[in-house]
Amino acid sequence: MANQAATTAPVYLQRFSLFARIRLAIRIHIFKFLATKAFQVINLPLIRDSTILPTLTKVYPCQPNLLNRIFFPKSYKSGELLPLYLDIHGGGFALLNPICDDKFCSYFSNTNKVLVVSLDYPKTPAAKFPAPSEAIRDLVQAVLEDESLPIDKSKVAIGGFSAGANLALSASQYDSIRDKIGGVVAYYPPVDFTTPIAVSLATRPKEAGPDMLEKDAPMFNWGYIKPEQDLKHPMLSVTYASREKLPPKLYITGCEHDLLCRDAEIMAEKLANVGSGQRSGSDDSWEKNGVKWEKVLGEVHVSFGETKRRRDKRRVEMHESVADWLFREVYHD
Repeated sequence: MANQAATTAPVYLQRFSLFARIRLAIRIHIFKFLATKAFQVINLPLIRDSTILPTLTKVYPCQPNLLNRIFFPKSYKSGELLPLYLDIHGGGFALLNPICDDKFCSYFSNTNKVLVVSLDYPKTPAAKFPAPSEAIRDLVQAVLEDESLPIDKSKVAIGGFSAGANLALSASQYDSIRDKIGGVVAYYPPVDFTTPIAVSLATRPKEAGPDMLEKDAPMFNWGYIKPEQDLKHPMLSVTYASREKLPPKLYITGCEHDLLCRDAEIMAEKLANVGSGQRSGSDDSWEKNGVKWEKVLGEVHVSFGETKRRRDKRRVEMHESVADWLFREVYHD
């Protein structure tokens, strides 16, 4: 009984002093300002890559302050119905916007003849959990009800990067959309906010270098999570979600040198153990009971490779693996 009580007891974010809260607030707003200015420069007409722009952008009445980006494959012909991939960008729940995923969305749409909708969500610290998850839920519903889009509603997947991967796993638990989503693709997601940073760092290989999240995670967590919020809520720490609350197919990736990797792997293993299927694959890449786990060896959070050539190569390999899995497990007839 004592062990059960300890398992179910709520866990809360560490308490910060007034001075620490002021410091975190200043720091996160500086990050937001710098990220905004950087993207303004990147998107200047003479700098912006016009070949990866979306087919159109759209605001839905359910979330009137959020602009979403829609990518039709260049090979699309009027009258066709397309598989749908809903993308959610990363940024610690606080930074960036869907523009940062234009290269991925354009590539993924054109390469795989898929309709890609890149969703926005309200950012912290103004919008704390569960507001971003609720916004994604509303937008998914709106996109699926949008008769102007050529969606094959039997072939729907949602995915995201980092914080966006967490939101994909979170929002897909809502009853109103869960049965409409065939699969989730979670690229290096944070899945357990109860794990201390020191513990997460200790799970990395000895040869792993500095981790960018070691210093920044407290800031992002403070911005996203209310002091009174139980960190074990399954839509926040998605590793606590039961298997039946998630879509039937899950693809979870982690970066070996990322402090988030081990928690994501534990989640994948837990969910894969629901059912009687046999595990296939290797220690670092396997499938079982509708769950696929992929560990990107030798890499840290977000960044792949020491050179642009190697980085681009590994990203293409990862996206090709995801596409192969989607058409085999989610987009099949």
